[in-house]
This record gives sequence, C-alpha cells and structure tokens, in this order.
Amino acid sequence: MYTIEDAVKSVEKKINITMLESATISNPVKKDGVFRIKVKPVTIKGNRGFQFSMYEGNKVIHENCEPDSVISRIFELMSGGFKQCNIIADNYLTMLMNKKGEFKLTGFKPNPNAAEAEFAHNQVKNYILNDGEYVPWMHDLGLTDEKGVVINRKQKKFRQINRFLEMLKDVEDHIPANSVIVDMGCGKSYLTFAMYHYLNIIRNKNVEIMGFDLKADVVEYCNKLTDRFGFNRLRFYAEDIANIDNIDGRIAMIITLHACDTATDIALYHGIRWGCGVIMSVPCCQHELNSQINNPHMDIILKHGILKERFSAILTDAIRARILELKGYKTAVMEFIDMEHTPKNIMIRAVKTRENCTNDKELSELSKLMEEFSVKQKLFELCFGNIDENDKQN
Repeated sequence: MYTIEDAVKSVEKKINITMLESATISNPVKKDGVFRIKVKPVTIKGNRGFQFSMYEGNKVIHENCEPDSVISRIFELMSGGFKQCNIIADNYLTMLMNKKGEFKLTGFKPNPNAAEAEFAHNQVKNYILNDGEYVPWMHDLGLTDEKGVVINRKQKKFRQINRFLEMLKDVEDHIPANSVIVDMGCGKSYLTFAMYHYLNIIRNKNVEIMGFDLKADVVEYCNKLTDRFGFNRLRFYAEDIANIDNIDGRIAMIITLHACDTATDIALYHGIRWGCGVIMSVPCCQHELNSQINNPHMDIILKHGILKERFSAILTDAIRARILELKGYKTAVMEFIDMEHTPKNIMIRAVKTRENCTNDKELSELSKLMEEFSVKQKLFELCFGNIDENDKQN
C-alpha cells in the first residue's frame, strides 16, 4: 500500500506522461455529486496539457491541468471520494484506494498499441450561433445570460437551434433573396426566430417569414416577441395550415417541425404543389398508419405495441420520402438531434432538383408496398389519389 505522495512517485515512474491517452476516475464513495471524471490530453493556447471532465448529474465541469501535475491531481481527486482510476498510456495501470486513504497499484502491463498522446486543441464547436456571443432575442427568450453565455438548462435547445441552422445552411442557395418562407405549425418559434436571424441578419437575404399555428394565444405571444426584436419581415397567424394558399407564388421554402400526424402530410403537399425549392420537415405522432397497419408475415414485430409504433413511424416517413423523390426532390432522411433528447428526431429534407418525374412503375411499387401492410397514407392520397387496378404493373 502507498500513501498519496509515494503513489504519485510510483505512477510517474511506471508511465510516460507524453503517452498518457486517457484516465477514468470512477467508483465514487458518495452516490450524489460527481460520479465520474475523465482525463484527456489537450492543447491550451499552444501548450500541451490535460483536461479533467467531471460528470455530475446532467452537468459536465471542465478543469485544465499542466502535464507535470496531472498525476498528483488525479490522486487528489481520488482522495476526495473515489475508489478507482484506470490509466491508459504506454502501460495500463489501475489505482485503487481503500477506506484508510491508502493506494494500491494493480493491473500493470504494457500497452502494445501505445503511441504518443494526441493533444487535441481545446476548442468549442464552431456553431453558427456561438456560446458567449450576445444575441438580443436569445437573451430575451431565456437562452443566454446578459453576456451571451448559454444558460445550463438550455444547452440542449441551444444545440438543437444550431443543428437546425447547419441543416438550413446546406440548402440556403436554393432560397432566393426576397422570397417567402412558411413555417407550418410554428409553436413558440425558437427555430423560426433563429432562421430569421440567420437568413436576414447574418446572410442578408431579406426573406419574409410567415408562421402559422392553430393556437391564438401562441400566435399573439410570438407577434409580441417579433415586435420586440424588430423582426419586421416576420409575422405569425392563427390559421389552419390546410387553408393556406401560395402567397403571390413567392414561397421558396416550407418548414414543418413536429406538426402532429397528418398535419405533416398537408404541409408537405403544400410544398410539393407550390413547387417550393426547399422542404424541411420533422414529423411527429405518426398515428395514421399505426391504427391501420396489418401484415401477418410481420406479426413478430406488430404484436408488440412499442415496436408497432416505431415501425409505423419508419414506414410513414419512408413513404413520404419516396413521394418527394417521385415529385422531383432530392430527399434525405437524417437525424435532427440526438435520440437521447427526443425519439422524434428524424428530419426529412428535400430540395427541388427536377420536374415531377413520377412513372407508373415506381408509383405502382409504392402502392403495392402500402397494400402489403394494408395501409392508406395521407400524402399519397393527396398527391396521387387512388391508383386504378388496371394501371398497376406486375
């Protein structure tokens, strides 16, 4: 057994700090508080060092350390209430601490895959909207403090907004200046405000954005925010999206984020029939197929409620994506945000690349797929109606 001073000296003799790949401090004495600490090499302002990431609940606290003191800092943290640390360097090594605060070194063996540690640059992700950059509307909505630093409990929303803007940036060339964007089922509109900020303040496209939602109180609230932010080309309306018509033929893009069930199909249909250059949709609550779906060959899946629900959602969005392709859109189905945040994390993004290219064979194949599962689908019916049996190809 070693005291802390002797343990530090022994470990420093057993491993090469320049080859320290990682260390994990775990097995806390107390159940609350920090439950794990990870150590990795980083470059800080051009100097090599190590970063300690301390995990407590949903928070991660970072601390940087000079190479000469990284081992002593590991033992200090262990003495504060951790029983174990695993190190990977030119050698593998495990440190254990007992109730008396004495240390045991074990598991020592050479690491055949060891290489000099890669000291990654300690930089935050280069977001479109950056943490620490003051943006008035983000502060007013409670996303950041008065210095522009993102509030801890709003980190997920902050990442979601930036993820959406990154996906928007990829297709912005298909959104002409002075055109119109329609947000169908806008809700409280964090993403709508972010889109306005990106396209009109950062990119200076001078687009007009119209948000529609059925809830009059939500629309009133959003319009008050719009006036406060000075977003004079953004307006919200309490209107059923089924009643929206093309505004002067200038609608270049529609977005629909978590419009429930077949409301997504109505929104997609509007985008298709108006020939919008860009369609971005995050579907939600795909109940339509779940209530119909039946296939005796798939009973192993469909007899379980949760699997039936997820399979129905996948089938629904696969049909929607295929219809968009048949209508001349280059279509991608991608992860919008991490699954840990919400299971409704799929985005369908479509860009108009050619005219309607539907042919009877492809349409028949899609129709047969739906027949195989005994379902009717709203967007299919809006776009194609019912296919006559005589038109189907075997």
